[in-house]
Amino acid sequence: MEHVWDKIVKAVSAAAGAVIGFFSGMPPLVIVLLGVMCLDYVTGLICGAMGKSTKTEHGKLSSKAAFDGLKKKAVILLVVLLAVLIDYTVTVGAGVDFAAVTGATCLWFIASEGLSILENAAALGVKIPAVLRRALEIMQDKGNVDAPPQ
Repeated sequence: MEHVWDKIVKAVSAAAGAVIGFFSGMPPLVIVLLGVMCLDYVTGLICGAMGKSTKTEHGKLSSKAAFDGLKKKAVILLVVLLAVLIDYTVTVGAGVDFAAVTGATCLWFIASEGLSILENAAALGVKIPAVLRRALEIMQDKGNVDAPPQ
């Protein structure tokens, strides 16, 4: 009979293999976007833990604000999926390899999430290199995205 720990190790190994296989097939910009989204979420949690969150009235951690952040990131991934589907449609229809919509969408969200990371870092008192902020602003400006309705 197999020991419980052996089963756990096998299950974790299988899950890790599936995750690695999933991510290895993604375009690099999607992987970068996922990484930046994680960094933004973590810096947001740190801000809340330090009482410096701009997402809550009291600046503290809030399960509602944290869950809202996760929902927003899930919708970002759905928007990226839409871009992938548009690129796929063009690729199939034209018979050419095309990923411009996905690339532009990912770059815009990378810039947006990057600016959010910088805002979180600044709220924690970290000095931000102007060149980094400007690079992210330029990336975002190039996307020509309409602001969401308020």
